[in-house]
Amino acid sequence: MMTHLQALHFPRKVMAAILSALLIVSTFLFAQPAHAASSQIINNVEKTATDGLPVWAQGGWMVKEGNTFYLYGLDASQPSKLPDGSDNPNWKKKISVYTSTDLVTWTPYREIVDFESIDTYRAANPGTTIPAFSKNQWFGRPVVQYNSVIDKYVMYMEWGYGGGNRNTISIWYSDTPTGTFTYQKNIIKPNGYAMGDMGSVFTDTDGSTYLSYTIDYKVRADGTPDYNSGIQISKLETSLNASNNYEINIASSIILSSVAPYKEATTLFKVGSKYYMMASQTNGYESSQTYYYTADSMNGPWSSAAYAGATIWNGASYAGTSPTGSNSFDTQIDQILPIQGTGNNIVYLFIGDRWNNMKNKAGTGPASTGPGRNAFYPLTFNADGKPVINGFEKWNIDLTAGTWSQSPPDLQFNYSIVNSNSGKALGIVSNQTTDNAALEQRPYTGAASQSWQLVNAGSGYYKIKNSNSGKFMAIKDASTADGGQVIQWSESGSNNQQWQLVDAGGGFFNIKNRNSGKLLGMNAGSTADGASVIQWADSGSANQKWQFEAIPAIDLTQTYSITNQNSSKALGTVGHAAADGTNIEQRTFSSAASQSWQFEFVNGYYKIKNVNSGKYMDIASSSTADGAKNVINPASSANSQLWKLVYAGNGYYKLKNVNSGKMLGLSGGSTADGALNTQWPESGSANQNWSFTVLNP
Repeated sequence: MMTHLQALHFPRKVMAAILSALLIVSTFLFAQPAHAASSQIINNVEKTATDGLPVWAQGGWMVKEGNTFYLYGLDASQPSKLPDGSDNPNWKKKISVYTSTDLVTWTPYREIVDFESIDTYRAANPGTTIPAFSKNQWFGRPVVQYNSVIDKYVMYMEWGYGGGNRNTISIWYSDTPTGTFTYQKNIIKPNGYAMGDMGSVFTDTDGSTYLSYTIDYKVRADGTPDYNSGIQISKLETSLNASNNYEINIASSIILSSVAPYKEATTLFKVGSKYYMMASQTNGYESSQTYYYTADSMNGPWSSAAYAGATIWNGASYAGTSPTGSNSFDTQIDQILPIQGTGNNIVYLFIGDRWNNMKNKAGTGPASTGPGRNAFYPLTFNADGKPVINGFEKWNIDLTAGTWSQSPPDLQFNYSIVNSNSGKALGIVSNQTTDNAALEQRPYTGAASQSWQLVNAGSGYYKIKNSNSGKFMAIKDASTADGGQVIQWSESGSNNQQWQLVDAGGGFFNIKNRNSGKLLGMNAGSTADGASVIQWADSGSANQKWQFEAIPAIDLTQTYSITNQNSSKALGTVGHAAADGTNIEQRTFSSAASQSWQFEFVNGYYKIKNVNSGKYMDIASSSTADGAKNVINPASSANSQLWKLVYAGNGYYKLKNVNSGKMLGLSGGSTADGALNTQWPESGSANQNWSFTVLNP
């Protein structure tokens, strides 16, 4: 017999009662672990289904039944409007589901909701006030769960009912998790309030089931509803109605009054005995901060909203934490899905999506701000129980064990290898290229001897090659003793030159020698320039943790165009001017000298010179303010003329100003010719990503 999603109540049939008992052990949301190999999750790419077409699951909701994951969501692949602003006659409202056993390969079941069944319902109930189905009604954020009383899969979906009600809860049934779902009823103004976003469906260990969603709880001074001014958690009940049919209704509700900024996209889950609700900041189609609330009982009291943490992603490396979540890595939260593994292991999966990367944003045209639409990140908790989003571009999950780890750096890049304790980079003493030259640490300067390449040695091991000498990291005399010195040596093929990268958390790795089993660290834990590098037994210290930072492949002898990922337009000076303080703008590349740039390397950072003027990128008046303009000025020693290139994935980099710590982007995220180049805090959007193309001399 098929196992099902979590039940709402005890079923009416004996067989269903047996099934309900089994659900205590095996449920849809907290299902038995899948029997699949470890999977590598790759974010910031468009997911493609097995039919070769994109995965469209906006407002995504995932459930797990047996070994299979089901990802539901809105399919917005067709624009609702044509370029001239008229309605698209081929447009259809679509909800799809995609199944997978490894979270990587997705089998599509498209158009699983029969929206016109609303009209079938109307025909069967001539006195109903339910309006006819219309393309102009908003449907979205479907959440699905099996109801053992009704013996159906139930979809709860927000529905734009109209008549001043904004959204309502619509309920749909299907015999299978892949549809077809047909209309049953809607709940208008649940508990007396119009609703905004549908959030989540959650079944507690006692069998009680709850919906979370935003409501228009407050009233503005002019008497109109204050949108998303509250969050409602409603307990559901399934009971017989007047027609002797089972029906789902709201039994009771609690309300959390929001404070600015208001929240949306709520999701409920439980960690041990503590209840969590996470939600995004209301921000339209844009990415936003993630907040969290906690309680010891579903009925509260709930804590006030606090920012979730986020491990900052810097492409090949992940440095530090952000108290504000860095806009949840350019996503809006959809759900936290606990995936149970063996023993007490649970991976909490953060599921976010990029509404701002829908092909058609509210019928107004393309609005891409980053690659991909659905992002999966591991969620962890610090010592105080604060959830932390780990925004890795690539990471591994073992679905059977219920464990995860970050993926090792890509082999295609060169890296600086930076010590967590000292913040200094590995290099070769005096830039030597000979065998037996010792490794040391110093501040990163861009020297070739501080550049390293990873070479796959098989069986999970790597050789680490110095870019300057072409020689490989090794332990002197193949020592297995604590304190053995680390040197470079010509390739020998021995285990002494092979290293395992062991996830040390927080974006750091231990570098473990295959021959000795010991870890790379600094002699006596030194933070001094020139300190030697040794091996030692694992001590758990920051001195044995290393970060791999991708080094941009910039040739200082070449001239480049600098192109924005979001607009595909190139930086140049306004009007091709060369005067001090001239603003920098974007335009379609025309090969003008004012769109040509050269890089210079200064103490670990870059200066960027305009070929036409001979002057340098600079933030006007060395400002640290949001929105300050990027201009050209004569060469100076000001930090506002220094830039750090931060890898952003897929061949793009962020340009981070050393003085302000802010990133270059286009004013308002504009894609128009003439938009000015400005600085702004990191947003995770493609508007802050840049590519560098070598120009022909």
